[in-house]
Amino acid sequence: MNDSFVTFRYQFESGTGPFGEGRYVRDIKMDIFSHDEDGSPVNLIGKVFFKIIYIAEAIDAGFDLYEMFDSDEYTFRHSQAFFDFATGEVKEDIQEFYSCGIMQTNICILEKIEILPGYRGCKIGAKATKDIIFHFGSGCGLFVIQVFPLQFELKKIEQDEWQKQQELSIFPSQENIAFKQLRDYYKSFGFDEIPGYEDLLFYNPAIINVRFDAIDLEE
Repeated sequence: MNDSFVTFRYQFESGTGPFGEGRYVRDIKMDIFSHDEDGSPVNLIGKVFFKIIYIAEAIDAGFDLYEMFDSDEYTFRHSQAFFDFATGEVKEDIQEFYSCGIMQTNICILEKIEILPGYRGCKIGAKATKDIIFHFGSGCGLFVIQVFPLQFELKKIEQDEWQKQQELSIFPSQENIAFKQLRDYYKSFGFDEIPGYEDLLFYNPAIINVRFDAIDLEE
């Protein structure tokens, strides 16, 4: 990568009116830009899609947590694996994995990290994730990321121009290799593998994490 620095630009929508349970499941998009010589962001080189689940706020507002998670198909599908609707907490085995506990109630689900080919291998995905946790880690007790290679998702749909630019065909076509490669990638910058959760990895911001702490946003 020729550019020394990148910019992370966040986008989300909120508003007044009857959002219902959906107010407590917030979709957020990060666009990643490279810079020209004078430091202005010019080229879109990556995107990250994630959700914040405002569990504490939903409970305070009197909403049923099951209905809140069920307001979004993606969120509900994955939350069933790690969240106990009966107790209103992350499942007990995940809490036991983190012996010091999960300090905050809210949860962040990282859906996709997309980096264009010319910028891969520059730790941009790791730095983008650290920036997200920098901004949202004080309110979220657990960050969850799905291990699902994009090449298997996008081959089923007609790709737009951005998706074509990603050149996902260069990634492994064998599922066992692709899933291991992606899992190892997320683990390399601090996500934890917990037994029984093959397709999900976790990060607890309350725990000292050497791999995550090694990511330098200043360089």
